[in-house]
Amino acid sequence: MLKRLIDFCLGNPWLTLGITVIAVVLAVTTARRLPVDVFPELKVPRVVVQTEAGGLTAEEVEQFITVPIESAMNGLPGVKAVRSSSGGGLSFVWVDFDWDTDLYRARQIVAERLSTVRSALPEGLEPEITPIVSVTGEIMLLALTSADGTVSPLELRQLAEYELRTRLMAIPGIGQVVVIGGRLPEFQVNVAPERLAAYGVTLNDVIEAAAASHTMAGAGYLANVRGQEIPLRQTARVETVDELRRVRVPTGDGRALRLGQVADVALGGAPRRGSAAYNGHDAVVLSVQKAPGGNTLALTDRIEQVLDAFEASRLPAGATLHRDAYRQADFIRLSINNGGRIVRDAAIIVVLVLGLTLLRVRTTLITLLAMPLSVAAGLLCFPALGLGINIMTLGGLAVAVGDVVDNAIIFVELAWRRLDENARRPPEERMPKVTVLRAAGAEVLQSVTFSTLIIVLVFLPLLFLSGLEGQFFRPLGMAYLLAFGASLLVALTVTPVLSLLLFSRPLRGREGEGKKEKTEGATVRALKALYRPLLRVCVRYAWLVCFVMAAVTAGALWLGSTFGTSFLPPFHEDCYTVFVSTPTGTSLEETERVTQGAMAALRHIDGVKSVTRRTGRAERDEHAEPVSASELLVRVDMQADPLRLRNAINGVIRQIPGVATMVGYPIAHRISSVLSGTEAELAINVFGDDLATLRATAAAVKQVLDTLPQVADARANREIMVDTLRIRYRFEALARAGLTLKEAGEQVSAAFDGVTAGQVARNQQRWDIVVRLEEPGRKGLSDVGAFLLTAPDGARVRLDEVADVYREEASNLIVRDNTRRKALISCNVAPGSNVGDLVAALREHVEPVVHAHGCTVSYGGSYEAQQSASRRLAWLALGLLLTIVLLLGYALDSFRAALVVLVNLPLCLIGGVAAMLLAAPAPLGANLGALVRGNGAYVAPVLSVASLVGFVTVAGFVIRNGLLLLNRYRDLQAQGYSLHEAVIEGSLERMVPILMTSLTTLFGLVPIVLAHDKPGGELLAPLAIVQFGGLISATLLNLLVLPAAWRLAGDHAGKKASP
Repeated sequence: MLKRLIDFCLGNPWLTLGITVIAVVLAVTTARRLPVDVFPELKVPRVVVQTEAGGLTAEEVEQFITVPIESAMNGLPGVKAVRSSSGGGLSFVWVDFDWDTDLYRARQIVAERLSTVRSALPEGLEPEITPIVSVTGEIMLLALTSADGTVSPLELRQLAEYELRTRLMAIPGIGQVVVIGGRLPEFQVNVAPERLAAYGVTLNDVIEAAAASHTMAGAGYLANVRGQEIPLRQTARVETVDELRRVRVPTGDGRALRLGQVADVALGGAPRRGSAAYNGHDAVVLSVQKAPGGNTLALTDRIEQVLDAFEASRLPAGATLHRDAYRQADFIRLSINNGGRIVRDAAIIVVLVLGLTLLRVRTTLITLLAMPLSVAAGLLCFPALGLGINIMTLGGLAVAVGDVVDNAIIFVELAWRRLDENARRPPEERMPKVTVLRAAGAEVLQSVTFSTLIIVLVFLPLLFLSGLEGQFFRPLGMAYLLAFGASLLVALTVTPVLSLLLFSRPLRGREGEGKKEKTEGATVRALKALYRPLLRVCVRYAWLVCFVMAAVTAGALWLGSTFGTSFLPPFHEDCYTVFVSTPTGTSLEETERVTQGAMAALRHIDGVKSVTRRTGRAERDEHAEPVSASELLVRVDMQADPLRLRNAINGVIRQIPGVATMVGYPIAHRISSVLSGTEAELAINVFGDDLATLRATAAAVKQVLDTLPQVADARANREIMVDTLRIRYRFEALARAGLTLKEAGEQVSAAFDGVTAGQVARNQQRWDIVVRLEEPGRKGLSDVGAFLLTAPDGARVRLDEVADVYREEASNLIVRDNTRRKALISCNVAPGSNVGDLVAALREHVEPVVHAHGCTVSYGGSYEAQQSASRRLAWLALGLLLTIVLLLGYALDSFRAALVVLVNLPLCLIGGVAAMLLAAPAPLGANLGALVRGNGAYVAPVLSVASLVGFVTVAGFVIRNGLLLLNRYRDLQAQGYSLHEAVIEGSLERMVPILMTSLTTLFGLVPIVLAHDKPGGELLAPLAIVQFGGLISATLLNLLVLPAAWRLAGDHAGKKASP
């Protein structure tokens, strides 16, 4: 079929070129419409169930809310883990499904099961499924401030909540907008106990009055009034504070008592559970989060338009909207521009290499055209596979740039030689040019198809990776395979046609000796002159060569065993995230005071552009953070030295006494949160049943972590005991007072926590009507005991007369994982160390401590993901190896020959290990010396998932080169050459195509290697470094070791000549 394709294209050259032009135009149009983002869409099949339970303690939330929901979720089809967090008044349950589960299907399953559990929850509680947002979905932070104070925090929050958020949520592609800071407005009915007593009404009477202040009851219509139907409209709800004050409170004696007489009614701020600041000023901060599949750059442009309109029409004088608190679009543009430059530079380098190697204008032009045509054909297929423009797909294209010309090189070189040979024949024996090109195409068809298949097979494992690593590297593999697969199509269609049209006058040499040399450039002749004596020595001392290579391979394996491991390399973002945690139980006001000084110091660091603080929890946020936890987002100048900035930030936060801190990057923290539920790189999960034992174990583990040099930013004991005021009712006393437990409990809840009696709706805005005890009546500990309960008969009794009111410690937070309680200790990896070394240290030092307390331990986060990815890659590589052996055995008709080809695999291992050592931050000589001496100064290179992918994918290139050599040896043996002659002549003949294809790939990788410290190059550089080193060693040693290995294999018969 492929031969017919070549014949058709050569028979219809202009039609072929016309179709090619149309395809290129379509590809350009398609590329402009593709979504642009920094990373591929990271789809995590996770459903979050959130339940607000104001007034309940952590243990009550766990027992009455979290456990029933957990039990309902466990056992659902596709569920792999259920985690939960129970805090004061708040429950979160995270349900994780298998990676191949459709998120919308998962949400449907959870929603159906959730409907069956609602009846088992306390009355009035409504568990909700949080909105879908992307893993890297926080695309922008906005801040509203009033530096001169002319706009109050209440007005700023109202503006953000009901004006700006509403406009942003209307933008297609926005998943959620979370608002924190200011004062959330509400209609407050603050009840004065002495007024209740004076007027003889109860708190329930006030709540009923507030609830009766509005109704949505319709009034119907008049059916026929003078031939018209007249709808009736009634305004049966309050809309202002003054109207609410005039609402009637029912009394037993029929008096006209108004709500404003027994309570202070005002529009005020709800009790705060969080706050925000921008550059030292109190602020309202809006976190704009995109939905999965959204185009961040396009979304940002639409957001900017909405903000422009908002500032022009609704922003009051004295208020300022800051758009630069965080903008993911800036990082994306920088990363994509870097990725584009990598592709451009790789293409330029490949052009130069081919031009200097081929030294023929027409040959170089035809070969180079394969590069843009292959990339264009690949881009044309992106929409069908759901791919967009991101750093991973650009990386796949950049890696492919040096490879897509290989098939064209093979065809063009052969076509040039065959046309030159045809031109030297007598005129009567010469064949038509199209016939020569058809024969050349048939001659290379099997070799280029088979070599392409080998490369495709090597990249296929990337498509079978699961988890986050699969979502990162699958797009890279798909982009590469699309471009490289298209290069075969281009080599069989466009390249023959261009050869037909451009090779009008091929080079002719003189008859006789030296004809071959005259068609070779001076560079090729010089390389062969250098290569020939080295080759003869290696073939002569084949045993010694193979022994030395075996020893070097063993050394490389030993060095590789000393390498550290990690999941993903760090990202170079334009923001730092600084987490500051004051001791649990610290008030919001005290936390604000502590962090305010840190913000001021951070702003004075050279290179810092802005500092935004978020403390506690926003109303719609799925992170159950206490008021003692703050997140500082430090936006920096990307031109500043990142190491200096990181050290300066660490220096500032270390000066804050009595707090736990952690520094990282926003996207990296989001990924860590997905992996382990914590923002740190590593999660140490300690499991047990008793909360006191878990707390003690966590404290002991934290003490051990503080002594380990591999650990940074260790945090523990978020789950601690905090002071509470316990109210334990006495049944006999309640009965004497004529009260039930429910009546007493509801009155206390309404008084101190407040009860939402209704809503005021006006101009598309809604405010809760909240009834609670006035502020002076709920400030001190004694106020609780003095609260007056009202019995159904109107009798009043102090709370401390029917209940014991005393201080007691209780858990502030209870964390569960797959139905088991756990303590979570988190930490980052210290500079110069790695996750693998850290976990090894933990196994030695931490596990004995945990087991001594009767608990068990597991390690989550990036370590767990790295181990899972490594195991999967190992199995995929093993399957790949077996497949390649079978293919080579079939193609070569000899498994002995197939095994000789596989000699190249350890050769690329040598170069990959050497490249990683050279790329390590320590000087090579000093580092190896430290390793030999064992003095602890050895800086181990870090083997990430990207590096492992590099080792797997480089194998295809080196197997292809070995196959080129072995095919030629067997061809010459079949023609009657001796084994020794076949090895020498075949190696010399194949040297040029092997060097050319390897050099184009090598130099195409150079821009990626050099971008290791640039945004966008973080995931690509480790892969490219391994490929670069592996290709260098395998290409050079392949030309020396494989001839020696084939000499020893002694396949004298040359059983099957390859075409």
